[in-house]
Amino acid sequence: MNTLKITSKVLKSLSEKNRLRIAIMLLKRNLCVCEINEVLHIALSTISAHLKNLKYSGVIEDCKEGRWVVYKLTDNQEIRNFVKYLYESVKEDKTIKDDLSKIDEIDRYSCSTQATKPENA
Repeated sequence: MNTLKITSKVLKSLSEKNRLRIAIMLLKRNLCVCEINEVLHIALSTISAHLKNLKYSGVIEDCKEGRWVVYKLTDNQEIRNFVKYLYESVKEDKTIKDDLSKIDEIDRYSCSTQATKPENA
């Protein structure tokens, strides 16, 4: 795939407010769907659609950790740098500040009602 096509996909994906919020949250740390839901408070099906879009565009990747699928920002340095640039332009926004603050207060064990926290976690 050529660079112009990749760049266009990334821009289109990050042009939606909640997808941009997710990408910025993933700058801070890897998250599972239930953690993202704790911050965004939108339907799980909508979060899944956003994650699918971000993954398709190459912005994020997923990996399995125990019973969870965990999402992380891509290892592609150009895309990571672009997300960092976007974060710098919105970092004073109250919503972004609140999102990043909430991430510090949650974990997948506390936000998933079906999960039980292992003894060593």
